[in-house]
Amino acid sequence: MQFQNYPFFYLMFLSAIISGIISIITWNRRDVRGSGIFSFYMFLIAWWSFFYGLEVTAIDPDLHILYLKIEYLAIPWIPGCVILFALKFGGFNHLVNRKTCALIFLVPVLTFVSYFTNELHHWYYQAVDALTIDGLTIISITPGFMYNVLSSYILLSIAFCLVVFLYILYNSPRVFFIQSFLFVCILFSLMAGYLYYHFMPRLYPDFDITPIVLAFAGIILLFEIFQYQFFDLVHFPHRKIFEHLHDGIIVLDTVNRVLEMNNEAITMLHLENLSIIGGKFDTISTFLSDLKTDLTGLTPIHTTINHLYENNSYYYAIDMYPVFDSINRLECRLIVMRDISEIIKSKNALTEAGKKLGLLTSITRHDILNQIMIISFYIEDIANTCNNQSQTMTAFDRVKDATTMIKQLISFTSVYQDLGIAEPGWYKVSDVVQKAWKTRNVPPTVSCHIDANIVIYADMLLEKVFFNLIDNSLRHGKDITSITVSSKISEKCAVIIYEDDGGGVNFENKSKIFKRGFGENTGYGLFLVREILGITSITIEETGIPGIGVRFEITVPHGGFMVPAES
Repeated sequence: MQFQNYPFFYLMFLSAIISGIISIITWNRRDVRGSGIFSFYMFLIAWWSFFYGLEVTAIDPDLHILYLKIEYLAIPWIPGCVILFALKFGGFNHLVNRKTCALIFLVPVLTFVSYFTNELHHWYYQAVDALTIDGLTIISITPGFMYNVLSSYILLSIAFCLVVFLYILYNSPRVFFIQSFLFVCILFSLMAGYLYYHFMPRLYPDFDITPIVLAFAGIILLFEIFQYQFFDLVHFPHRKIFEHLHDGIIVLDTVNRVLEMNNEAITMLHLENLSIIGGKFDTISTFLSDLKTDLTGLTPIHTTINHLYENNSYYYAIDMYPVFDSINRLECRLIVMRDISEIIKSKNALTEAGKKLGLLTSITRHDILNQIMIISFYIEDIANTCNNQSQTMTAFDRVKDATTMIKQLISFTSVYQDLGIAEPGWYKVSDVVQKAWKTRNVPPTVSCHIDANIVIYADMLLEKVFFNLIDNSLRHGKDITSITVSSKISEKCAVIIYEDDGGGVNFENKSKIFKRGFGENTGYGLFLVREILGITSITIEETGIPGIGVRFEITVPHGGFMVPAES
């Protein structure tokens, strides 16, 4: 094979070598945003430059055509890769989907097909001629329609990438400035080289300066990679951070028009179906309406607001910060909304639990002291009547009973000690009832039907509530055969209904059964039930008909219940 000394041919191979090195380096950094597609782009450039170098040094015209065909295995895909890289590196991943990629690579696909089927229609090249100029074999082409389409698309892709990097340059912190500036310079040089190729006089008819420009651009890019950590230290777009915050953010201009509002703020304010950006904040009807005067002032505010929406109660911490420039002129207002509903509910529940624990400690201590006084009295009585056998046995029995009572009191305290220790949580009622049912070891003659598909916000001892209700039915129900737990939901609350077919509760006892000490066993079962539920503002009352069975109605306030999604 003979070669010709084509001017600057060595720069074509230099461009191929540098592009190949950059492709390998960026592939090793492919976890960085945009590096993978950039690596493939540089591989295409290396392919094109290498075979373009072989093309221009070949004397045989047939070899020129062969190498040109090999080059076009890569050339059509370059502009698509440039656009895709710009989108990924610029942080616009949300725009990269199947439809976008199909649109981006539509021209490359049409170009690829039209080039390799050019003999059928001549849409890409109208004519290809071999010329000899100054002793060099030159291929002269007459461009067709698709050739001009690809040329325009390449120029458009460079311009698009340039716009994206100018945007990055403008919005990047100072540490990323040199990175972005150098890459903008590379893009300007590529655009200048491409425009020179198409609009300026050429040294030879097929002389393309682009690979030469790419060689110098590659040297700058290598310097940028190693000196300024390009593809190592990558700027994370502020817009992406803004959209992924769990706090609602609103930015108002000096005349209270909405400049920015992230997705979380739109969700909190229930504005999903409205066009907000550019609108006057004063005209938007939300739960912030009552605070508009404060939120559009010049003084920072920090407040909490309660919002009722679809039977649920939400609490939000609202902060407004006016932003001033260097000469103290107002630039914008920043409103931050944070959902603190769980914090408020936990705080209220823990406060209530603290009060109840204080009351329990006082009551239990008083009762234990009373029982100790009884023991002391009878011990003294034993000492005085030890000569009387019958009186001695009676005294010992009473001491035993008092001691048993102390044991029960202390046992009750051990059950109650977990009340309010952990934060309340969301519990599915049907699961809790089933667990309590299994724990109680119910006789096989008693059945249980559960139709309470509801989740409630309650203390962790919720299982103890249903355990005590079941235990109460089994101990006091007359010939009980079934227990039913159901639920119903109204606009303001949810009601969980516990029923059995035992004897029920007499009318005169309905107001007494939840009092401490009432009952035939320990007297603390239903008292404990009411106290556990009361931690999260849940109430309970007995509404059954005596002789038919008990009916406990557990009322859950709005904001304290949910219906599972599967319902």
